[in-house]
Amino acid sequence: MWEIETSRRLRVLALLVVAVIGLLVFRLAWMQLLQGAQYKLIAEDNRLRRHYAQAPRGTIYDRNGAVLVSNRPSFAVSVIPAEYANPQAATPLLAALTGLPRGEIEAMLTAGKDAPYTAVPVIRDAGPDLLAKIEERKTALPGVVIEAIPVRHYVYGGLAAHVFGYVGRINAEEYAARKSAGYNPADLIGKDGLELVWEDVLRGTPGGREVEVNARGEEIGAAGEKAAIPGKGLVLTLDANLQKVAEESLDTQIAISRSIGEPAKGGGVVVIDIRSGAVLALASIPAFDPNAFVGGISAKDWAALLANPGNPLTDRVTRNAYPPASVFKIVTAAAALDRGLVTAEEIFDDKGVYSIAGWDFFGWNPKGLGKLDLAGALAMSSDPVFYELGRRMGADTLASYALTFGYGKPTGIGLPGEADGFVPTEEWKTAAYGEPWYPGETIIAAIGQGYYLATLLQQASLLMAVANGGVVYRPLLVDKVLDPDGTPRQKLDPVIARTIHLAPETWETIRRGLERVVTQGTADTVFQGFGQTAAAKTGSAETGRGTTHSWFACYAPAAAPEIVVAALVEEGGDGSVAAGPVVRKVLDAYFGLPPSKIKTPPPGQTD
Repeated sequence: MWEIETSRRLRVLALLVVAVIGLLVFRLAWMQLLQGAQYKLIAEDNRLRRHYAQAPRGTIYDRNGAVLVSNRPSFAVSVIPAEYANPQAATPLLAALTGLPRGEIEAMLTAGKDAPYTAVPVIRDAGPDLLAKIEERKTALPGVVIEAIPVRHYVYGGLAAHVFGYVGRINAEEYAARKSAGYNPADLIGKDGLELVWEDVLRGTPGGREVEVNARGEEIGAAGEKAAIPGKGLVLTLDANLQKVAEESLDTQIAISRSIGEPAKGGGVVVIDIRSGAVLALASIPAFDPNAFVGGISAKDWAALLANPGNPLTDRVTRNAYPPASVFKIVTAAAALDRGLVTAEEIFDDKGVYSIAGWDFFGWNPKGLGKLDLAGALAMSSDPVFYELGRRMGADTLASYALTFGYGKPTGIGLPGEADGFVPTEEWKTAAYGEPWYPGETIIAAIGQGYYLATLLQQASLLMAVANGGVVYRPLLVDKVLDPDGTPRQKLDPVIARTIHLAPETWETIRRGLERVVTQGTADTVFQGFGQTAAAKTGSAETGRGTTHSWFACYAPAAAPEIVVAALVEEGGDGSVAAGPVVRKVLDAYFGLPPSKIKTPPPGQTD
């Protein structure tokens, strides 16, 4: 009996041993044959670390080959999330060393969770003192590394800042949209200006390297490397020297306007080659230094920029719209001539006041300007003459011509956030305010006041139309795209945005009036001693706050035009007093004329 029970137990034990061995063999086969590739990958990931390298962004040049935006080497303090072993102790220490809030560091690491072995830069462009402190505390900061990385370098600081824009850390929405294109949670990306618009061209192709590590995560050798490919370059239409003159002249004039009691909150200048639309200068003051963003701008500094009452991040050339004032009288004159509502020979009598529907509307000179033909009315910027022309044609006819000249829609310069401006109609007024359009609103619209709004680019395009006999080019900022080795890859050709068809004699009458502006009209004082010919229009836009925006738009030479220059000094006073000198200095620089002492008329005695 005992032998039978022992034999049965041995058989059961043997079966159990066979079953266990079978399971082990099956599991080994499963792991080796069916899941071997997966476990090999995990083992490789434990043995190898992949260091991602963002490519240097493409270089940006001016039209003469001067480097405007490049890259420079720097060091970053970065964290590899998968190796950041003790965040409860390490993060407070890292925050203390870098000066960053703890929550900001935690947010960066959370954003990088999709790539746990990719270093997340916490401080880009770190200084030597910080690097030394990190090295001294390396054992207390597992997973914190120092990397050599390229950072964006804006060679002339804030020069043309609103053209270039700036770069910044990619946010969650941007990463979600671009993840499939190979973007990394730690990448920098264009945030504004050309850096944003041309992001796909400037970015380049990321690279990286693989290193072998031991069980403690220490590097013991290199496993492979893929070089990053720099982004493509851009050759702009800008002239860096003319850009400097435009910015310096505008900045100086703002200070002068403030010294005589005007608020002069800021301003803008744009210079365009009328033969192609190439933008030679685009300046907005106050500006900012894009270099402040390359290392990752702090929340405090960003808040200070946003709170700055001068709005330095706003491009006053493209994004702000103002009443176009007397520059708009060109449109009124063109419309009246084209409709046969006035002739070049008709004589008006400017008595300083114009009456309609029981209301008196005064001109800038309440004593009156006397007898004037249409060219003379443009030269002297007679308000009563243009009040009368506005009455003759009506609000909607005027609006239709304004739209034809390009008001009310972006010029298409290729910078983000370009404003439309605004062209009012009688129907719009009724819908918006529930009341009819009044006769007085028509006559003030005829001098560019009331509901009309325009950008500096639109004002420049108006002068381009006059200079070119109706041909208006789209403003062009980028001339060529270059391969990383500097080889031209793409040439961007001029594009005609519109052609305005008016009789030759209409254009001639308008040109004659604009030429007289600088010889015997509202800008004759500013242009004394100018060694070239020019045609211009002044403008002083009332703000409703007791202040005036200063406008000046001009093309030169008068007989064979090459460039148009338009300037605005926000709440700077009369057009020829504040904006006029800015334009004159830019023209002197463009034509290589020696700087001269520019005279201006007394404030309040001109347009």
